[in-house]
Amino acid sequence: MFTRLKSPMLESLQVVFGKSDGEESQMAARREVREETGLKLPQMQYLVTDNDYNYDIYICDIERFKLRRTEPDKAGPWKHYSWERFNKMA
Repeated sequence: MFTRLKSPMLESLQVVFGKSDGEESQMAARREVREETGLKLPQMQYLVTDNDYNYDIYICDIERFKLRRTEPDKAGPWKHYSWERFNKMA
């Protein structure tokens, strides 16, 4: 997660997210991760579809990777949280 440095959502915690450019959901998720962190994900797992907002959620274990700040004007440093901690925060 990172802290948002610009409005909207200034100072809120965020995960990687974005829109599909017409590609399949998992491909869009992989592209967004690459754009926002510099990572090419070895694997990720579908978690759930949120029909209220029309998006799919995927999870992956990236704890052992060093994430790059590819958008330093928008995003603060990446911070790792365990799944248990993330669930409590969510």
